[in-house]
Amino acid sequence: KVVLPAAKSGLLAAVLLGIGRAVGETMAVLMATGHSINIPFDSTAPYFHPLESVRTLTATIAAELGEAPRLSPNADGTYNVDARHYQALFAIGIVLFSITFVINMIADFVVKGIRKK
Repeated sequence: KVVLPAAKSGLLAAVLLGIGRAVGETMAVLMATGHSINIPFDSTAPYFHPLESVRTLTATIAAELGEAPRLSPNADGTYNVDARHYQALFAIGIVLFSITFVINMIADFVVKGIRKK
């Protein structure tokens, strides 16, 4: 009964710092990578140019989510639920979540293995 009210301000601060860090890192990567939509690919070797500008998955979500259409208008004034772009951005989020989850699980197993020794 006493622990949660006492920890409430610390938990709120941790959440706010986490959100700030996520936004800050996303924007730094977005600006440093050149904010390019194109995939740097060439049909001749070496196929990938490391100095070309790229866009990370996180930066793609941050840059495009606000502009992704959720509804598409018809000629008669009605709307279709045609949100493929919006859904694709959420799919990217699921991919990022999955990658993060797997990395955290591997790190957890490594830490537990080190503690046993």
